[in-house]
Amino acid sequence: MGSKKQSPGIFNVNVDQFNPKKQMTAMAARRAAAANRGAQFDETAEIKAPTAEEKKVSTEQQQKIDAIYPFTSEYIPLDKLCSAPDEWNFFPAQNAEMISELVGNIALYGQTTPARVWKQADGTYMILGGHTRFQALKTLHELYQNGEAGLEQDFDTMWCSVYDTDTIDEVEARKIVIYDNLIRRENSTAIKARSVITMAQLERDTRSAKKIGERRTRVLENVAAIMNENIGTIKRIYQLRNLIPEFWPLVDAKDRDERVTNQFARDIAMLSPELQKYIYDKALYKNRITPQIRAGLKKVQDANDIDELFAAPEIFTISAKTELTEPIPDHYEPIMLFAAPNEIEKIKNLIELHVCESGEISDETKNLLRKVFAKKHS
Repeated sequence: MGSKKQSPGIFNVNVDQFNPKKQMTAMAARRAAAANRGAQFDETAEIKAPTAEEKKVSTEQQQKIDAIYPFTSEYIPLDKLCSAPDEWNFFPAQNAEMISELVGNIALYGQTTPARVWKQADGTYMILGGHTRFQALKTLHELYQNGEAGLEQDFDTMWCSVYDTDTIDEVEARKIVIYDNLIRRENSTAIKARSVITMAQLERDTRSAKKIGERRTRVLENVAAIMNENIGTIKRIYQLRNLIPEFWPLVDAKDRDERVTNQFARDIAMLSPELQKYIYDKALYKNRITPQIRAGLKKVQDANDIDELFAAPEIFTISAKTELTEPIPDHYEPIMLFAAPNEIEKIKNLIELHVCESGEISDETKNLLRKVFAKKHS
């Protein structure tokens, strides 16, 4: 593993020291970046250095990725850097306001963590982790060239952990893209699920997993370890791997009437794509999803089964507890009645009048009813 060299210039700024000039420069850079990107700029917002705890967590997460493949630490000119293919990076781009905030932080504190890049055969470097930092540095470089914000650095290079051309392959490069994005942002359920599903497939395809005589760890256990998640959580997320694309936006929907719970999403993911599409097209997911429906989904074979399942009346299991000082005869069966609180006595009186006085009802049953109602009879 390569050791990181000491960063020159602005990157050596002690983030615990307050420098009014740099603070003003950072705010000006942030203001300019916001204006260029149409973001909202808050003059009162404070640019903060990471706390000791945040730096500790970040360092631990970085070290997990660092330990996977060897790299060298270098400063790469911005014009030598290129983005990873879109299909590798399914994480949504950061908004303009976030980039503006990062511009201010880098102007004040410098680039505090390296990007991750893969050296290509043509001499360029593919960005695997650090696309937002790249955008921020490009913005600062443009502001410097235009003479805006009084920047003292030209920001024409990016601090990078460089994986050599033959150190990793395409599969391993894609894994790094996911690793880096997972530790840097708050991700939605759909993005986490896609990360787990993609990582599981990449783990199967990785070169080390195919070496003869090398012990393989279980794929999902390895994914859980890298993602710092409980194996049970990873397994539940992995159950979503066959969910059709139409449902993914609903897993993260803010509207409660549109949202699909993770539990229900796992249930329908077990169905064929055709049956999932049928549930989606008929908007059956908007129904009240009962335990009866969830259990029934495991047995459906076709669209008719789904229609019957969702049209079936909801079944409520009701129980009542009655205590007696003697056992009920084995051949007797309970009958449950319901009444509003102000009707209970009226129903008891009706039963006493029409049942307990009837010659067609046995004395044994009459005595049992009287005891249940706690009535005294001669």
